[in-house]
Amino acid sequence: MMENSNPKLQTKGGSVFWLQPSVWFSTGLLVWPALASTAQTAVGQELALGLLAGLHGASYGAYKDSPHESFLSVRFVRELAIALLVALSLALLQPAQSPFIFFVTTFTVTRMITEFWKLFVRVEPQGGYRIPTQFHWLRGVVQRRSIRLVAGAGWLGAIYGTYCLFKLLPHDLPRLAVGCAVGGGFGLVEAIAGAYKDGSIEGFSPWKFLKSPVFCAIGGLLAAWHTGTLIFLMLAAYGSSRMFLELFFKILPRDYAPGKFPSMIGSFPEWLVLRKHFLLPYGVTWLCWITLLLQ
Repeated sequence: MMENSNPKLQTKGGSVFWLQPSVWFSTGLLVWPALASTAQTAVGQELALGLLAGLHGASYGAYKDSPHESFLSVRFVRELAIALLVALSLALLQPAQSPFIFFVTTFTVTRMITEFWKLFVRVEPQGGYRIPTQFHWLRGVVQRRSIRLVAGAGWLGAIYGTYCLFKLLPHDLPRLAVGCAVGGGFGLVEAIAGAYKDGSIEGFSPWKFLKSPVFCAIGGLLAAWHTGTLIFLMLAAYGSSRMFLELFFKILPRDYAPGKFPSMIGSFPEWLVLRKHFLLPYGVTWLCWITLLLQ
């Protein structure tokens, strides 16, 4: 049996035993929107959408990284739990938004929380990475927790500052123009941050730099059909752009390997086959995105 042929499958919570129960249980969450539509409160529907947003990120991450790290069931469930908490918070605090905006915004905020944790809080050995996953300066990974947290506060401040700049846009601009401007502007900020993070290691690529502004502008255009609220327009634009970039440049290419790892060939080659289980929930969450967009 494959799960017994390679002990590495058991070393990091990545056993085949965990694979199918986790994926199929999570895929079962796909029926929740239909069930929640019969609920008496909108909160049930929004929690269902939140779980779907978390499932999208969890299945993508497992597909991308499992050949290099094995399947980490804790991370898979963690993504679902964070998305559920984000959805609950948005449902209680936010003004009413369309299901599409709610779904993509939950995905965005969940991704931001995960990235903040990895960059500025989590401490783990970096020897297995070509590009550090922790916050790093030109001379290497920053070890002092206080400095990392200050940098994380600056990261959050930059996001808020960008939002404040967008508030200066002329109020008479057509909504679709605002969507493109907000999306493209936020994508530019993200591209600058990404160029700093990766450029000192793998060099500067103009094509890679331009991908974020272009796809974020497209995401903003789509989000503008559903909302005129600036903060949700910005977050939804970024969320859709991340989904586009991950699909077109990381899922669909046959030989893609995450750049943070030192080798194109992972330590767990059996997961090149097993990871196909994650494509079902990933694909159905894309169908959810399309359905909500067209509503």
